[in-house]
Amino acid sequence: MNLKRRKASTAIAALLLFSISQIGLQVGFAEPNSTKSAPVIPQQIVGRLTTKNNQPITVNGQSASSGASIVSGTTLETGAGQSATVTVGPLGSVEILPNTKVVVTFETGNLKALVISGCVVVNAHKNTTGELATEQGSSNKTDPAKEGKLENCAPTAATYPTGAAQGGLFGLGWPATVAIIAAGTAAGLTPLFFQENTNVQTNPSGARP
Repeated sequence: MNLKRRKASTAIAALLLFSISQIGLQVGFAEPNSTKSAPVIPQQIVGRLTTKNNQPITVNGQSASSGASIVSGTTLETGAGQSATVTVGPLGSVEILPNTKVVVTFETGNLKALVISGCVVVNAHKNTTGELATEQGSSNKTDPAKEGKLENCAPTAATYPTGAAQGGLFGLGWPATVAIIAAGTAAGLTPLFFQENTNVQTNPSGARP
């Protein structure tokens, strides 16, 4: 009887040892697979706002100034005398001039500015496609193989201080400047004209007195 019990105990112990070893192997193989299947969350790209003289501008309907974080799809608006820059580290930057409203979107390899009104400059880094679009549907893109620059700026009174864009004398514009110069020239020549006529009338024969 003792011999049979010993054999039975030995068989049970061997079976338990085998079962434990199989469980250990299964756990060991399962750990690497679980690590590989874990989802990888991509890091979100965030831009940084810098405003002229730290003046606040409107960002998504709220006031914001230098240092504010800008996410893709943000609407930015500047007023008279305000300007700002959105710097998106690995992609480039978007310069926003006064009296401008623009929607800035970006992702890895792409930087886009949708201009609603005003003036915008897009500076795209290498390996990034910069895009400048308007609500009318026009769009320009840079070559991602090199750095690129796009702008829709023109010297208008809406984007520059009063009088600066108009040019001319005292910022009055070129037509007014031409008129002022013409009037000044006529006024300067008038005395000479009357003086010449007086000389002719006093000495019509041209003879010397």
